Amino acid sequence: MAWRVMAASATGRSHLDRGQPCQDAYASVQVGQTLVAVVCDGAGSASHSDVGARHVSSSVAASVTGSAQLGADPLALPVDALRSIIETAVDDARGQLAMLALSQGLKLSDHACTLVGAVATRDGGWFFHVGDGVAACAFSNESPDAVSLPANGEYANETWFVTGGNWREQLRLTRFEGAIDALVLMSDGVQPFAMSRAGDSLFQPFIAPVIRYLAGVDETHGSQALHATLADPRTDQITGDDKTLLVALPA
Repeated sequence: MAWRVMAASATGRSHLDRGQPCQDAYASVQVGQTLVAVVCDGAGSASHSDVGARHVSSSVAASVTGSAQLGADPLALPVDALRSIIETAVDDARGQLAMLALSQGLKLSDHACTLVGAVATRDGGWFFHVGDGVAACAFSNESPDAVSLPANGEYANETWFVTGGNWREQLRLTRFEGAIDALVLMSDGVQPFAMSRAGDSLFQPFIAPVIRYLAGVDETHGSQALHATLADPRTDQITGDDKTLLVALPA
């Protein structure tokens, strides 16, 4: 494999107290030298957002890697070509989710979730993003981090969802290029301690020790360590939200 991917989700204290499941989900697929990784955060106000997050993350990751248009080098893709690939993947996921909702007497909006993802080789790639959460790339030459920032609605606690009617207008694509040290995707529950105060770079006192540790262990132990970190009760003092962190290291 060209990448080692370690990821975990931990249920937030506010969800545990209400007896709710974790509404975050993640998925990753590799084909050749290319990695597609996705994190989805289910809307707390949607009754089946955990199902939506699981479905959208796995479906989009599989669809993007399976696209005949993708090719071996994401950096060579024009932005319009990549947008077409992502839009097709999201359309397919939405269609499947709508059929599932209909079969259960639910609405698509009952499965509302955000989407943050990356398609990359070790030399760079693209972030794709609808709503909140963060995608970041740390480079091995100490260049500034490439970051795809969260997008919110009119109010601070609002955001956009791939299940919404205007998701195409909210789809943001960000190109990044350079020798990659680590790709990092996170739901907004991780952002307060994994991103700098300004929000435009990874918070090194947190992320640097994480990456150093993950570089020396296998994927199973790395994912277990991430879960232990996210589930640490001390994080409850920072956020009550669900927390998902995915770290991909070039092999």
